[in-house]
Amino acid sequence: MHRLKLFNYLKKRFSRRSKQKVINGFTLAELLVASAISAVVLSIAYSLVNVILTSNKNDNTNIALSTKIENALGFVVDEVKSSKNVISSWSDLPTRCIPQNKGEFVLGLTLPDQALTNDSYKNKTNVNWKKVDCPIVYSLKQDTSYKGRGGSFKLFRSGPQLDQKGFYIPTKVSETLISDRIKYQPDDVMPCNTAEGWTQRKVRGIIICTSPFNKAAEIGISAETVLQANKYSTVTKSSGGYAKIQDENLIGDIGSSFFNLDNNEQPCSSPPCCVFGRCSTTNEQTYYIDVSLSMSWCSAKGKNCLEAAKEEVIGVIAKLKNGVMLQVVKFNGYSTFLWPASKAVNPETKAQAINFVRSLRPGGGTNPWNGLMKSMQDQNVSQIILISDGYTNSSGSCNGKNQKYADCFAQFNKQREGKGWDPVKIDSISLGLDFCKKGGWMGEISNKTNGKCDIIM
Repeated sequence: MHRLKLFNYLKKRFSRRSKQKVINGFTLAELLVASAISAVVLSIAYSLVNVILTSNKNDNTNIALSTKIENALGFVVDEVKSSKNVISSWSDLPTRCIPQNKGEFVLGLTLPDQALTNDSYKNKTNVNWKKVDCPIVYSLKQDTSYKGRGGSFKLFRSGPQLDQKGFYIPTKVSETLISDRIKYQPDDVMPCNTAEGWTQRKVRGIIICTSPFNKAAEIGISAETVLQANKYSTVTKSSGGYAKIQDENLIGDIGSSFFNLDNNEQPCSSPPCCVFGRCSTTNEQTYYIDVSLSMSWCSAKGKNCLEAAKEEVIGVIAKLKNGVMLQVVKFNGYSTFLWPASKAVNPETKAQAINFVRSLRPGGGTNPWNGLMKSMQDQNVSQIILISDGYTNSSGSCNGKNQKYADCFAQFNKQREGKGWDPVKIDSISLGLDFCKKGGWMGEISNKTNGKCDIIM
């Protein structure tokens, strides 16, 4: 009985203590404070995680952009190394090779002939080779989808495709996107050694330094992409390459450098050297090339007249022996001489002449007379090869009176002979139209100077 009472007493006391503990729990203020602290801790943790994630995202963007530009630059430089020479403007390309949607010119590369099969390398008589008709061209086109500052550009490559082993397929030409996110302007300055003849061009975010004779190029590319809001990721990469393939236009008879030729020797190291079939016959060569606008309209040998003329003249200059006296003159409304006077051919002057011809572009009218009068009075000129397609006056003021230029040149030759000089022979190449016919100005001056006039259609 006493045990039962003791049990009931303890039970009631324990029940009261339990109720008291429940009544003495967390207050509302305590809960609010605890919640506020928890919120602050969670906010700090979220901010920290967000900073880490944003930083990682930005790092990934920077790495991706840097890798993209580095890969693009490496690809371009590799192609420079596989080329014959570097081209610096649209005007240096044959007209047929300029696309309609051409964009902004960055770089061009002339390629050597390509083998179509592996057997082509094993047999010298195997003719299974294909000439690459058009150079590789890199150009920039605006990226209209880009929403960042200043605009962005895409770098495209137009040229022969590459197979899985990296060999060119000359029969398959296409345009390929090399990289996007090219910046609207360069971020860094990339000096060129202009004192040694290097030239610099800037095309949006790309800087190109080109060496003398167009055999090497250094390229710098600046790229940019949006990170967030007004924050940007920007990278700049640069590299350079040297064209390792022999450019036959710059290779001459190096072994005979600085040695003059006897008058009886042929002017070319591997004769004959002819322009449209009209051959060099003396060791004093002057080439007159019409660069009037019509030279880009007419056609000769399946090409526009100027490109055909440039190709023919470059081919001859490349074969001239060292010591031959050379001058090159371009003319439209007036005549422009490569040098103030004829120079002896050596590797340096040969390269200068080839680059001069390669850079010719059309524009203006046709008037060769002042230049021809100057050449007729140069002792180091004995043969002029004149190339033109245009109409011009055949009479004017010459040698102190108004007369036909052909008659005036005949008088100049008599004066030359009186001084003990060789007379000047003018061979004319009439492109597209017949100016060799009776009364034609090219036929007249050739006849009066014992030269020949040829028509090339």
